[in-house]
Amino acid sequence: GGYGGGGGGFGGDRMGGMGQNLRQIDFSNEKLPAFEKNFYIEHPEVTKRSEAEAEAWRKDKGIVINGQGVPKPCLTFEEASMPEYVLSEVMKQGFAAPTPIQSQGWPMALLGKNMVGISATGSGKTLSFLLPGMIHINAQPYLSPGDGPIVLVLAPTRELAVQIKEECDKFGASSDVKNTVVYGGVPKSRQVRDLRAGGEIVIA
Repeated sequence: GGYGGGGGGFGGDRMGGMGQNLRQIDFSNEKLPAFEKNFYIEHPEVTKRSEAEAEAWRKDKGIVINGQGVPKPCLTFEEASMPEYVLSEVMKQGFAAPTPIQSQGWPMALLGKNMVGISATGSGKTLSFLLPGMIHINAQPYLSPGDGPIVLVLAPTRELAVQIKEECDKFGASSDVKNTVVYGGVPKSRQVRDLRAGGEIVIA
């Protein structure tokens, strides 16, 4: 990938040996820190909403869900029960209400559930995973040297990766969530430096 054909690079690839000292980890002998995955507190208004009302809303928005234990959607930012530092950044942007994928996706992501969300371009997918991701990041201990990332975002194009970074910069500033973006076609040195410096979010 990128200039130099991904192998030698111009004049030899100084990074060619990266990873050669990695070893297989036997996690049965490792003491891993416990971490919380469920940060969702169902808002009273959501609790009062019946399953029939939730399903009618999904049908109206063209949402189809599969799986067990899927929470009811949150229809306002207040119902999403997000921390103030997240909510204030959202309100600054002037959004009136969550988009459909955010309404349904946020409760699922905050519950710590595995999910796949499919939605059209411009439907708010980035914030549907990014804001819960930042909440998960802020609930964990600060990164130590050599740690990270906590969140990995994979994008199909460089342009989209850069757009996602811009959203990370915007919404991560208040809680000092650091991010970096890596992609082909440019010199690797700055990207390697940013990765070594450590960041909670890597977009690639």
